[in-house]
Amino acid sequence: MKIFAVSGSPRREKGITERIFRPFIEGAQEAGAEVDVVYLQGKKIKPCLGCFHCWWKTPGQCVQKDDQAGLLKLFSECDVAVFATPLYVCGMSAQLKAFFDRFIPLTEPFLELREGHCTHPARGKYMKGMVVVSSCGFHELDNFDAMLAQFQAICRLGGVKFLGALLRPHGEFLTLAEQIMKQKTEEVYAAAREAGRRMVKDGGIPAELLDAVSRELIPLDAYIAGANQFFHKQIGRYDRKKSRAGQSEAPAS
Repeated sequence: MKIFAVSGSPRREKGITERIFRPFIEGAQEAGAEVDVVYLQGKKIKPCLGCFHCWWKTPGQCVQKDDQAGLLKLFSECDVAVFATPLYVCGMSAQLKAFFDRFIPLTEPFLELREGHCTHPARGKYMKGMVVVSSCGFHELDNFDAMLAQFQAICRLGGVKFLGALLRPHGEFLTLAEQIMKQKTEEVYAAAREAGRRMVKDGGIPAELLDAVSRELIPLDAYIAGANQFFHKQIGRYDRKKSRAGQSEAPAS
């Protein structure tokens, strides 16, 4: 199995999403998959111009010269695509959205019906399966619903099997949780790794592994209280810095 794994996190390897993305990829590799990992942050991907030249003027090729052409080549060679993104305003990150918006060269302009919906036929090979990895700062799992609906719609239009979503709510707590509840976080990461293995071996991810990745690590009330305490501390820290800077710049009397 050939996997194209794309991270749309602006924090790349330092982001919370990476804590789930990386063990999942490692598990897939351990099961024998060939994986190309790409971080979109730092790549030059211009916004789509909506010119449709890739349909009739330069069929299959975007007129913009940037990193997207090479990424689409890797994508067109994969069997399964893994898309990792933090949750931003109920959706995927801007980096990943720009990548998807530049998919038009991979399709023909013609219309066809697939499962009762209009879509465009693929121009050549297209992925067979998709996995989503995401994290968010809010506590509730349903915050991912709108984003998942978009990914699932992409799969429906492309005739792609949606293989599952590894979702990590109250993700910002993971940094502290690794220190105060090491066993629980290790179980989360182990579930992500096993999900990668099972996806390659079985062609799917068991629901119990997805549930283990999303498991509650801290009650809602405690999470809100702890998060707000942290935010007040950070704001106070920078207020003190600004105050000291202002005093140092004040003219001597």
